[in-house]
Amino acid sequence: MKLTWRSVLISGMGVFSDGYNLYSLSLMIYTISAFIPMNKLLEGLLVAGSYLGAAFSALLFGLISDLEGRKRMYGIDVTLMAIGAALQAFSQNYNELFLSRLLLGMGVGADYVLSPIIVAENADKDKRGKAMVITFAVMWGLGAVLAAFVDQVTLPLPSSIAWRIVLGFGAIPALSVIFARRKLSETLLFLSRVRPIEKEIKNLEKEGVSLRVNVDTESFKQRFASSLFLIIVSAILWLLYDVYSSTFAIYGPITIAYNLGITPIMFTYIAQFFAGIPGQLLCILLIDKIGRKPLIIIGYTGVSTWLILYSLLLLDPSIFGLPKANQLTGEGAVLGLTFYMLNYLFSAMGPASIIGSGMVTPELVHTKVRGTSQAISVAVDRTASATVISLFPSLVSIIGLGGMVGIYGLVALLSALITLFLVPETKGQELDKIGNLVSRG
Repeated sequence: MKLTWRSVLISGMGVFSDGYNLYSLSLMIYTISAFIPMNKLLEGLLVAGSYLGAAFSALLFGLISDLEGRKRMYGIDVTLMAIGAALQAFSQNYNELFLSRLLLGMGVGADYVLSPIIVAENADKDKRGKAMVITFAVMWGLGAVLAAFVDQVTLPLPSSIAWRIVLGFGAIPALSVIFARRKLSETLLFLSRVRPIEKEIKNLEKEGVSLRVNVDTESFKQRFASSLFLIIVSAILWLLYDVYSSTFAIYGPITIAYNLGITPIMFTYIAQFFAGIPGQLLCILLIDKIGRKPLIIIGYTGVSTWLILYSLLLLDPSIFGLPKANQLTGEGAVLGLTFYMLNYLFSAMGPASIIGSGMVTPELVHTKVRGTSQAISVAVDRTASATVISLFPSLVSIIGLGGMVGIYGLVALLSALITLFLVPETKGQELDKIGNLVSRG
C-alpha cells in the first residue's frame, strides 16, 4: 500500500505538469499571437507541437522501458518537460517557441508511457483503478486549475511579460519530482516477470516487500503478437478520446468561453470545480466496484447526448425557442454552459478518468511488452491529435463550432460501442497474477 501511494504521488506530478502546460498555452495562445505573428495553420502547429514531440519520444522510451526497466529513464521525462517549459519564457520568435513546445512534448510522451505502467505495476489489484485515476485524471485537472490561477495572478502585468511567466511557470512542478523519480524503486512486476535485479529486490525487502520471482519465459515477439489486437483497440480508443478532449482542453477556454460570454479563467474554474472534479470523485468511488467498462459506456453515452444537444443549440437556437445569434447570451448562454458542463461531468466520470489516464493498455497486455504497447498507444494518439488540433482553427472557420461539436458527439458514441463490444473488463484482476508473485512482509 505504501509503495502504491508513493508511486501515485511521484508519478502524478508529471501529469500535473502536463495539465498545466497544455492548459496554459490554451489560455495564452491569442495573447502570444499579438507578439509572435502567426496564421491559423501556424497557430494550430504551435498548439500541436507538444503532441508531435510526445509521439516521437513515446516509442523510444517505451522500448527502453521493456528492455532496461521502468526506472532507468524515469526522471529524464520530467527533466525534458522542465527544460521545454522554461525555454518557452525566453522564446523570441515562432521557431524558438515551437521547438520549446516540441521538447516539452518529448517529456510528456515519455511520462505518458512510464507513469501509467509504474503505478499499475506497483498497485494492489483492488485499488489499481482508484490509484490510476488519482494519478492522471485528478492531477491533470489540478494542473489546469493552477494554470488558470497563475494566469489570473499575472493579469495586472503587461501582456508581453505575463504570457512568458504563465508558460515558464510550468517548469516548477516538473522540477519538483526529478530527484524523487530517480530514487524510485523498479516496479514489482518488472522485477518478478522480466528481470530480477538483485539490488532492486534488496531495496524492496528493506521496505518490507517480499518478491517471489517467476520470470516470463515467452519471447517478446510472442507476447507482442498475442497482445496486438488489444493494443490496436486501446490505441484507437485513446485516439478517439483525445481527438475531441484535447481540442476542447486547448480551445475550450477561448472558443467556447467566448461563445458563452464568460472569461477563459472563469470557464476553467467552473469546468473543473463543478464538473471535472465531481466526475473524477464519482469515478474514484466506483471504478474498483462496478468496473471500467460500465463507467466508460455510461460516460460516453452522456458525453454524446450533451454534445449533440449543445451542437443543435449552436447550429439552430430556435430548436430550443431561442433567437439566432453569433454568440449565445442570456438563457442561451446558460443552456449552452449547462450542456457543456454535463458533457464534462460524464466524461470525467468515465472516459476522461479511465481512457484519458492511459489505463486501458497497461491493464490488458503482458508485462514483458507493456512499455512498447503503451508507447504505440501514446504515439498513435498524439500523432492523430496533433493533426486534428492543427486543423481545428481552420475547420471551425469552415464548419463552424456547432458542426465540430456535433462531430465530437458522434465520436463519443462510436467510442462507447467499441468499449462495449471489444474491451474486456479488468476490475479486480491481477496483472500477470501479481497476487501470486508478491507478498508484503
